[in-house]
Amino acid sequence: MSTSTPKPQPEIRAAPRTWKSRGRLLGMPISVLAIWAALYIAASAVPALPVPGMAGMITINAIMTAISGMVLGPGAAIANAAGGIIAMILYPYGFSAGPLGFLTVTMGGLVAGLLFANKWVLAGILEILIIGSWFVNPQSWQTGMWLVPLPYSLIALLVIFIKPLRDWVRTSILTLHKVWLWPAVFLMCCVGHAGEFMMTNTMVNWMFNLSWQYWVPTLPYWIMVDTVIIVVSTFVGVGVLIGLRKARLPQYADWLEK
Repeated sequence: MSTSTPKPQPEIRAAPRTWKSRGRLLGMPISVLAIWAALYIAASAVPALPVPGMAGMITINAIMTAISGMVLGPGAAIANAAGGIIAMILYPYGFSAGPLGFLTVTMGGLVAGLLFANKWVLAGILEILIIGSWFVNPQSWQTGMWLVPLPYSLIALLVIFIKPLRDWVRTSILTLHKVWLWPAVFLMCCVGHAGEFMMTNTMVNWMFNLSWQYWVPTLPYWIMVDTVIIVVSTFVGVGVLIGLRKARLPQYADWLEK
Protein backbone atom coordinates (compact mmCIF):
# COMPACT_ATOMS: atom_id res chain seq x y z
CA MET A 1 0.00 0.00 0.00
CA SER A 2 1.50 3.30 -1.07
CA THR A 3 1.03 6.60 0.61
CA SER A 4 0.96 9.79 -1.36
CA THR A 5 2.27 13.06 -0.13
CA PRO A 6 -0.55 15.59 0.30
CA LYS A 7 -0.42 18.36 -2.22
CA PRO A 8 0.29 21.78 -0.72
CA GLN A 9 -2.77 23.95 -0.48
CA PRO A 10 -2.67 27.44 -1.98
CA GLU A 11 -1.91 30.14 0.55
CA ILE A 12 -4.88 32.30 1.43
CA ARG A 13 -3.92 35.92 1.75
CA ALA A 14 -6.11 38.68 3.08
CA ALA A 15 -6.87 41.41 0.63
CA PRO A 16 -5.05 44.62 1.47
CA ARG A 17 -7.20 47.25 3.11
CA THR A 18 -7.42 50.31 0.92
CA TRP A 19 -9.91 52.45 2.90
CA LYS A 20 -11.70 53.23 -0.34
CA SER A 21 -14.81 51.13 -0.05
CA ARG A 22 -16.92 53.03 2.47
CA GLY A 23 -16.88 55.38 5.41
CA ARG A 24 -15.09 58.16 3.57
CA LEU A 25 -15.99 61.68 2.52
CA LEU A 26 -13.85 63.60 0.05
CA GLY A 27 -10.96 61.23 0.59
CA MET A 28 -10.98 61.21 4.40
CA PRO A 29 -12.49 58.69 6.86
CA ILE A 30 -15.69 60.02 8.40
CA SER A 31 -14.30 59.21 11.85
CA VAL A 32 -11.34 61.55 11.30
CA LEU A 33 -13.63 64.34 10.13
CA ALA A 34 -15.79 63.81 13.21
CA ILE A 35 -12.77 63.98 15.50
CA TRP A 36 -11.64 67.22 13.85
CA ALA A 37 -15.13 68.72 14.25
CA ALA A 38 -15.13 67.75 17.92
CA LEU A 39 -11.71 69.35 18.40
CA TYR A 40 -12.99 72.49 16.69
CA ILE A 41 -15.94 72.66 19.09
CA ALA A 42 -13.63 72.22 22.08
CA ALA A 43 -11.24 74.86 20.70
CA SER A 44 -14.11 77.33 20.38
CA ALA A 45 -14.62 77.13 24.14
CA VAL A 46 -11.05 78.24 24.83
CA PRO A 47 -10.83 81.99 25.50
CA ALA A 48 -9.10 84.03 22.81
CA LEU A 49 -5.43 84.80 23.41
CA PRO A 50 -4.39 88.46 23.23
CA VAL A 51 -1.83 89.54 20.66
CA PRO A 52 1.09 91.16 22.54
CA GLY A 53 1.08 94.92 22.08
CA MET A 54 -2.26 94.95 20.24
CA ALA A 55 -5.95 94.66 21.03
CA GLY A 56 -6.41 91.79 18.57
CA MET A 57 -7.00 88.21 19.61
CA ILE A 58 -5.80 84.79 18.46
CA THR A 59 -8.33 81.98 18.64
CA ILE A 60 -7.43 78.33 18.47
CA ASN A 61 -10.22 77.64 15.98
CA ALA A 62 -8.69 80.23 13.62
CA ILE A 63 -5.44 78.27 13.77
CA MET A 64 -7.31 75.03 13.08
CA THR A 65 -9.01 76.58 10.05
CA ALA A 66 -5.68 77.75 8.63
CA ILE A 67 -4.12 74.27 8.79
CA SER A 68 -7.24 72.18 8.13
CA GLY A 69 -6.77 71.99 4.36
CA MET A 70 -3.32 70.41 4.72
CA VAL A 71 -4.60 67.82 7.19
CA LEU A 72 -8.01 66.94 5.74
CA GLY A 73 -7.93 68.11 2.14
CA PRO A 74 -11.32 69.21 0.76
CA GLY A 75 -12.93 67.30 3.64
CA ALA A 76 -11.88 70.22 5.85
CA ALA A 77 -14.97 72.04 4.60
CA ILE A 78 -17.25 69.35 6.08
CA ALA A 79 -15.39 69.08 9.38
CA ASN A 80 -15.11 72.85 9.82
CA ALA A 81 -18.76 73.39 8.91
CA ALA A 82 -19.97 70.73 11.36
CA GLY A 83 -17.76 72.03 14.14
CA GLY A 84 -18.61 75.64 13.33
CA ILE A 85 -22.37 75.09 13.39
CA ILE A 86 -22.35 73.34 16.77
CA ALA A 87 -19.81 75.80 18.22
CA MET A 88 -21.95 78.70 17.01
CA ILE A 89 -24.94 77.28 18.87
CA LEU A 90 -22.96 76.65 22.06
CA TYR A 91 -20.82 79.79 21.97
CA PRO A 92 -22.66 82.39 19.83
CA TYR A 93 -20.57 85.25 21.23
CA GLY A 94 -17.54 84.03 19.31
CA PHE A 95 -19.03 84.58 15.85
CA SER A 96 -19.23 88.09 14.42
CA ALA A 97 -20.77 87.12 11.08
CA GLY A 98 -24.22 86.19 12.36
CA PRO A 99 -26.08 82.88 11.96
CA LEU A 100 -24.14 82.03 8.81
CA GLY A 101 -20.79 82.53 10.52
CA PHE A 102 -19.85 78.88 9.97
CA LEU A 103 -19.42 79.68 6.28
CA THR A 104 -16.22 81.57 7.06
CA VAL A 105 -14.36 78.53 8.40
CA THR A 106 -16.00 76.32 5.78
CA MET A 107 -14.67 78.39 2.90
CA GLY A 108 -11.23 78.79 4.46
CA GLY A 109 -10.82 75.04 4.80
CA LEU A 110 -12.34 74.31 1.40
CA VAL A 111 -10.09 76.65 -0.61
CA ALA A 112 -6.92 75.37 1.09
CA GLY A 113 -8.09 71.76 0.90
CA LEU A 114 -8.84 71.95 -2.81
CA LEU A 115 -5.47 73.54 -3.44
CA PHE A 116 -3.68 70.81 -1.46
CA ALA A 117 -5.62 68.19 -3.45
CA ASN A 118 -4.30 69.89 -6.61
CA LYS A 119 -7.81 70.91 -7.63
CA TRP A 120 -6.45 74.40 -8.10
CA VAL A 121 -9.04 75.50 -10.66
CA LEU A 122 -11.86 75.02 -8.16
CA ALA A 123 -9.77 76.63 -5.42
CA GLY A 124 -9.10 79.62 -7.66
CA ILE A 125 -12.76 80.01 -8.60
CA LEU A 126 -13.82 79.95 -4.95
CA GLU A 127 -11.13 82.45 -3.94
CA ILE A 128 -12.17 84.81 -6.74
CA LEU A 129 -15.84 84.47 -5.73
CA ILE A 130 -14.94 85.30 -2.11
CA ILE A 131 -13.02 88.40 -3.17
CA GLY A 132 -15.70 89.32 -5.69
CA SER A 133 -18.41 89.18 -3.03
CA TRP A 134 -16.55 91.98 -1.26
CA PHE A 135 -16.59 94.25 -4.30
CA VAL A 136 -20.25 93.58 -5.15
CA ASN A 137 -21.25 95.53 -2.04
CA PRO A 138 -21.58 99.26 -2.96
CA GLN A 139 -19.86 100.12 0.33
CA SER A 140 -16.70 98.58 -1.11
CA TRP A 141 -16.60 101.11 -3.96
CA GLN A 142 -15.43 103.84 -1.61
CA THR A 143 -11.93 105.28 -1.46
CA GLY A 144 -9.26 102.77 -0.48
CA MET A 145 -11.65 99.84 0.03
CA TRP A 146 -9.89 97.84 -2.69
CA LEU A 147 -6.95 97.53 -0.28
CA VAL A 148 -8.91 95.51 2.28
CA PRO A 149 -8.62 92.11 0.52
CA LEU A 150 -4.85 92.57 0.40
CA PRO A 151 -2.25 91.30 1.13
CA TYR A 152 -3.16 87.73 2.04
CA SER A 153 -5.80 87.27 -0.65
CA LEU A 154 -3.14 88.30 -3.16
CA ILE A 155 -0.74 85.71 -1.73
CA ALA A 156 -3.48 83.09 -1.99
CA LEU A 157 -4.09 83.93 -5.65
CA LEU A 158 -0.37 83.76 -6.44
CA VAL A 159 0.00 80.34 -4.78
CA ILE A 160 -3.09 79.01 -6.55
CA PHE A 161 -2.42 80.24 -10.08
CA ILE A 162 1.39 80.19 -10.39
CA LYS A 163 2.13 76.54 -11.18
CA PRO A 164 5.83 76.37 -10.12
CA LEU A 165 4.97 77.98 -6.78
CA ARG A 166 1.90 75.78 -6.32
CA ASP A 167 3.82 72.58 -7.09
CA TRP A 168 6.70 73.58 -4.80
CA VAL A 169 4.33 74.23 -1.89
CA ARG A 170 2.51 70.93 -2.32
CA THR A 171 5.67 68.87 -2.82
CA SER A 172 7.43 70.43 0.18
CA ILE A 173 4.47 69.57 2.42
CA LEU A 174 3.89 66.08 1.02
CA THR A 175 7.56 65.14 1.46
CA LEU A 176 7.93 67.01 4.77
CA HIS A 177 11.05 68.66 3.40
CA LYS A 178 13.39 69.54 6.25
CA VAL A 179 14.09 73.06 4.96
CA TRP A 180 11.19 74.09 2.72
CA LEU A 181 8.40 72.66 4.86
CA TRP A 182 8.24 75.81 6.98
CA PRO A 183 7.76 78.41 4.21
CA ALA A 184 5.44 76.03 2.34
CA VAL A 185 3.20 75.60 5.39
CA PHE A 186 3.29 79.38 5.91
CA LEU A 187 1.97 79.96 2.38
CA MET A 188 -0.70 77.29 2.77
CA CYS A 189 -1.78 78.88 6.05
CA CYS A 190 -2.03 82.18 4.17
CA VAL A 191 -4.43 80.53 1.74
CA GLY A 192 -6.61 79.02 4.46
CA HIS A 193 -6.68 82.12 6.60
CA ALA A 194 -7.25 84.43 3.62
CA GLY A 195 -10.40 82.53 2.68
CA GLU A 196 -11.70 82.73 6.25
CA PHE A 197 -10.95 86.37 7.05
CA MET A 198 -12.08 87.70 3.66
CA MET A 199 -15.35 85.78 3.94
CA THR A 200 -15.76 87.22 7.44
CA ASN A 201 -15.06 90.77 6.26
CA THR A 202 -17.54 90.39 3.41
CA MET A 203 -20.33 89.08 5.62
CA VAL A 204 -19.71 91.72 8.30
CA ASN A 205 -19.72 94.47 5.68
CA TRP A 206 -23.04 93.29 4.24
CA MET A 207 -24.54 93.10 7.73
CA PHE A 208 -23.40 96.46 9.08
CA ASN A 209 -22.62 98.51 5.93
CA LEU A 210 -19.31 99.74 7.31
CA SER A 211 -17.65 102.54 5.35
CA TRP A 212 -14.04 103.19 4.42
CA GLN A 213 -13.69 105.20 7.64
CA TYR A 214 -13.69 101.91 9.53
CA TRP A 215 -11.87 99.60 7.14
CA VAL A 216 -9.08 101.67 5.65
CA PRO A 217 -7.57 103.29 8.79
CA THR A 218 -7.62 99.95 10.65
CA LEU A 219 -6.13 97.92 7.77
CA PRO A 220 -2.48 98.04 8.99
CA TYR A 221 -3.64 96.88 12.41
CA TRP A 222 -5.54 93.89 11.02
CA ILE A 223 -2.62 92.97 8.77
CA MET A 224 -0.42 92.72 11.86
CA VAL A 225 -3.01 90.61 13.70
CA ASP A 226 -3.45 88.28 10.72
CA THR A 227 0.32 87.96 10.39
CA VAL A 228 0.60 86.81 14.00
CA ILE A 229 -2.20 84.27 13.46
CA ILE A 230 -0.57 82.88 10.31
CA VAL A 231 2.87 82.64 11.95
CA VAL A 232 1.43 80.78 14.95
CA SER A 233 -0.56 78.56 12.57
CA THR A 234 2.67 77.74 10.73
CA PHE A 235 4.37 76.48 13.89
CA VAL A 236 1.29 74.47 14.86
CA GLY A 237 0.82 73.15 11.32
CA VAL A 238 4.40 71.91 10.98
CA GLY A 239 4.13 70.14 14.34
CA VAL A 240 0.79 68.54 13.46
CA LEU A 241 1.92 67.30 10.04
CA ILE A 242 5.16 65.81 11.38
CA GLY A 243 3.37 64.32 14.38
CA LEU A 244 0.69 62.66 12.25
CA ARG A 245 3.32 61.17 9.95
CA LYS A 246 5.42 59.79 12.81
CA ALA A 247 2.37 58.38 14.60
CA ARG A 248 1.08 56.88 11.31
CA LEU A 249 -2.27 58.57 11.86
CA PRO A 250 -4.46 59.25 8.83
CA GLN A 251 -4.13 62.53 6.96
CA TYR A 252 -5.03 63.59 3.45
CA ALA A 253 -1.43 63.31 2.24
CA ASP A 254 -1.74 59.53 2.63
CA TRP A 255 -4.07 59.41 -0.37
CA LEU A 256 -2.12 61.75 -2.63
CA GLU A 257 0.49 60.68 -5.11
CA LYS A 258 3.87 61.89 -4.03
